[in-house]
Amino acid sequence: MEYVPSLLQTVARYISDRSLLRPGNRVAVAVSGGADSVALLRILLELRAELGVVLSVAHLHHGIRGPEADADKQFVGEMAKAHGLELHAEYRDALSDARTGKISVESAGRRLRHEFFSSLLAASKVDVIATAHTLDDQAETMLMKILRGAGTRGIAGIFPEYKLETGRIVRPLLEVRREQLREYLREIGQTWQEDSSNADVRYTRNRLRARVMPLLREQVNPAVDSVLANAAEIARAEEEYWDDQVKRRLPLLLVPGEPARGGGRKQTAAAAVSLDIAKLKQHSLALQRRLLRGAGEQLGCPLDFEHTQRILDLLNSRNELGAKKRSVEIESSWRARLLFRELRLERSTCQAECRDYQYALNLPGEVRLAELGTVIRARISDDNGLSPSTSYNRAQSITLKSLSGPLSVRNWRAGDRFQARHHNSAKRVKELLYPLHIDVLERQLWPVVAAGERIVWVRGLESPELRIESGQRFCIEESRE
Repeated sequence: MEYVPSLLQTVARYISDRSLLRPGNRVAVAVSGGADSVALLRILLELRAELGVVLSVAHLHHGIRGPEADADKQFVGEMAKAHGLELHAEYRDALSDARTGKISVESAGRRLRHEFFSSLLAASKVDVIATAHTLDDQAETMLMKILRGAGTRGIAGIFPEYKLETGRIVRPLLEVRREQLREYLREIGQTWQEDSSNADVRYTRNRLRARVMPLLREQVNPAVDSVLANAAEIARAEEEYWDDQVKRRLPLLLVPGEPARGGGRKQTAAAAVSLDIAKLKQHSLALQRRLLRGAGEQLGCPLDFEHTQRILDLLNSRNELGAKKRSVEIESSWRARLLFRELRLERSTCQAECRDYQYALNLPGEVRLAELGTVIRARISDDNGLSPSTSYNRAQSITLKSLSGPLSVRNWRAGDRFQARHHNSAKRVKELLYPLHIDVLERQLWPVVAAGERIVWVRGLESPELRIESGQRFCIEESRE
């Protein structure tokens, strides 16, 4: 068995060079029952003493292939038992998930596997998940990404390591061909399960594997798999470099809040970010694109090449004499808007996130507003709730009998009225917000604090001194998360 040691050395070197596994790691090997995953398990069993890791087996039944999938589960369970390994097995219904989410069965399967792996890591049952992605998988993935118009991040393909908050997913076989693994299994006399769905050309990857890749090997380059995998490796290294550049440079471009008339800045909704145009334009085109994508990612707004180009075109039109276009739609609910010196990425329409919200607020206590990315606090005040420069004698004292009802934080509603400090009477909140020049989205989400039905605090407006029946004063504060 001359072939076996060389394969083990290749995998061991790949793991070591990239620090994929470390002594003491509890590693769950994702085993479907197919040749690749079975080979990964057998290889790691051979290397576990050298690596110093603790192995277990993870198996997900997708609920797709009926008795065949049941046989896979039994096969994996027997294999785990034969090697004295703990088995983590779950059942998920990929077909139902695909129907519910209106996505392909392939996409549903990937999502459910990711959820399964994440649950194992989150439960602290394991530290690392090892999957059996091969060089062939890398080549196929890269080609699919290119054909679908992915940028450099997409053509980086499958990364050797994927970090989650609760652990890591690693791919130790990305330098190994699929056929090498089958040859290895035959040499050691290890059987595996054949997945009949791999021959179903209704699935995109199967069509690519069965029809396109053989044609490329025959008509273009016999080594096309290695060429594509090498290109993915180069793109991955480039991506890591650019990610570091964006992380260091993007904070220098971001501008908090939004300009207010008369000078200064005003508070804004969480679903927006502003970039200094002059600083952005100082960078190369390649870095401008990546900085824009990085800003979008902070908002949960992924920008592809076309989205990014629309924004750059908007910036370039700013220099044209008489240019009137001030904004561009970049997604169904996102837009880029030009201000005087800034580019603002923000939600363009009020979607589900803009629905009314209301949360109970204890005294003392705090409430996190996911809608705004802020925290509202209510506390008993030892300093009258006033700044040192504020005269107590000028403050309007309002006593709230038993707080006139429980405190709550909510967005303002039509008909709400508020008596601000130094005002002789209450006015409609809608009128009080006009001078703040708040855009439509922010205005709908603008927070207030109510005691029962009475508004006692409005963001951005001076509140009167607030007392509860006992005479104690309390104040309301807001801070960013």
